[in-house]
Amino acid sequence: MTTVPSVDATKTNGTDLTQHDLFAATNRAYDMVFKGTVDFFVIKAAKDLGLFDLLASAPRTLADLATLTETVPPRLEKFLITMEQIGLVTRQGDAWQLTPFADQFFADPERHRNMTMVPFVDYIADLIENYYLRLADVVRGKVDFTSIVPHPPRTREDSLFYETLHRSNIQLFTELLIKRARLADVQTLIDVGGGIGDIAAALCQAFPQLKVTLINLPSALDLVRENVAAKGLADRITPVAIDMYREPYPPGDAVLFSRILYPMNAQFCTMLLRKAYDALPSGGRILILDMVISDPNHPNYDYLTHYLCAIGMGFSVLEFKDHAVYPDLLRQVGFTDVTLDEGYEHVLYQAVKP
Repeated sequence: MTTVPSVDATKTNGTDLTQHDLFAATNRAYDMVFKGTVDFFVIKAAKDLGLFDLLASAPRTLADLATLTETVPPRLEKFLITMEQIGLVTRQGDAWQLTPFADQFFADPERHRNMTMVPFVDYIADLIENYYLRLADVVRGKVDFTSIVPHPPRTREDSLFYETLHRSNIQLFTELLIKRARLADVQTLIDVGGGIGDIAAALCQAFPQLKVTLINLPSALDLVRENVAAKGLADRITPVAIDMYREPYPPGDAVLFSRILYPMNAQFCTMLLRKAYDALPSGGRILILDMVISDPNHPNYDYLTHYLCAIGMGFSVLEFKDHAVYPDLLRQVGFTDVTLDEGYEHVLYQAVKP
């Protein structure tokens, strides 16, 4: 007969663990070891089999899917049942179809370009195979981190790889920026490290008077031009190649750092904030949009995937900076009227140059 251990029999570091706490801790431990493993490798296999694309077009029978994926029907059925258990597919009669969740995040990345996980799946799989499984040797100093694609990117293809990743999860925090950014009287915005231009385009659509100078690397400029031209904004968004660490920023009425400063220590942040200050006129505005990475109750796993890579680097500026340091840093540089908005596990700081 299986019995539940008594509370007295369960201790951690000399502190009694209640049955409720033990149950919660067990669930957390199971999630760490079992859930993450099952979730990711099922998603990876489903992508490799083409199941997300096939089911995005229409519900399909097991026999149809087995033929199209060249799989063994009984094995495929068990795999589909597993996908059903973790919320990726459902059955309607003898047909299988994607759940809305799976359709949003794992099918048709072009349709869900700013809210999709598709580009990350192969990227994470490669990290697992070539780096994460060797993490103990990384810590021992026997293995260094080597990026899948050169970073900083050198070619158009390199930049396309990174820009595709970076644009794939920006939808929600872009909404925060559009709703809360005080840009109604801003004519020219400097978007530092502005990626492929999706955020700049969203701001231009929300603020019809706005023109943007977007700072990026030389290898990304053509990608930006093509993207903004496709959105009909080529005359309002101008990409320029500037070393954001060493060169001065062009003048503008406002400067935006969108998910640029969050991993940098206070010294690096202050350096870039001073460059923004120098580019602004009196009354000019600075905006800092950052992921929250320092909440101990809600680890940011997006950031942690990068931080693990930093363990294997000889030098890295990545750290766990609390965003609460920004008001002091901004005031030290000379900004005033600091405000804070929060949403979607992001923060938006805004301030004014006197």
